[in-house]
Amino acid sequence: MTPRTALSPATLTLVMAAVAQAIIAGLTLGLAGHVSPWRDPVSDYAWHRGGRLLFTVAILLLLAAAAALAVAARLAALPRDPLVSTLFLLWTAGLVVVLVFRSNAAAAAPTVSGAIHRAGGAVLFASLPLAAWTLSARLRTEPRWRAAAPALRRGAVAGVVTAAAFGAAQVIAWLPAGLLERAALLAEFLIVVTLAVTLRRAATTQLPPTALAPAATTPNATQKTSSPQHLPAASPPTTRTPAATTPNATQEASSPQHLPAESPRAVR
Repeated sequence: MTPRTALSPATLTLVMAAVAQAIIAGLTLGLAGHVSPWRDPVSDYAWHRGGRLLFTVAILLLLAAAAALAVAARLAALPRDPLVSTLFLLWTAGLVVVLVFRSNAAAAAPTVSGAIHRAGGAVLFASLPLAAWTLSARLRTEPRWRAAAPALRRGAVAGVVTAAAFGAAQVIAWLPAGLLERAALLAEFLIVVTLAVTLRRAATTQLPPTALAPAATTPNATQKTSSPQHLPAASPPTTRTPAATTPNATQEASSPQHLPAESPRAVR
């Protein structure tokens, strides 16, 4: 199936990221009486009934979207950059840490799991915008990808600004930490969507390799069949003429030097 008719990895990325964002939005509205969207972090939804399951599903969908995004990048031949790959892996590692280690039940009761959870969140919010920024600079040098660089750069700027603001809210008490965290999550969602849309367009507009094969091979085949230089030179017939062999045979038969000498008769 071609990318136009099949559900491509880039399209799967869009669907899964959108569902994950919708789950977070639903939790924000549904549990607004228990978790303040202004002050409390998103991970606090896991401490309420039904919130833990939905929060886990949202993180798992983001991890699946990350895997599909990596496949889509390979299929679309996205230019590779070691720094981008490292930052992208750090982003997925941050998602895993946030999922495995639960946050503190209360800010006044810190735990080791909560500290690891916060470290994973810091990596999560910092790595993806930096990866998008680095990738946008790389795409500006590629003619095929140059048009996608500005949108990716804008998403990276939004991600860096919101992540920095959320980090500042950890030490500045009057900043709305919960609201800034949700803004940072929205910026990361926009980065994933921008990259997925770019990869889907690249996959659908790229010509398959088989379409170029006949055009590349036909002229050579025509030249080989029509050009005189490819035809084997006709060798002259190798016929033996009697004239070449008869004189030698006649000379051998008639020449006296080939006759045995007659021995003289014995005289009695």
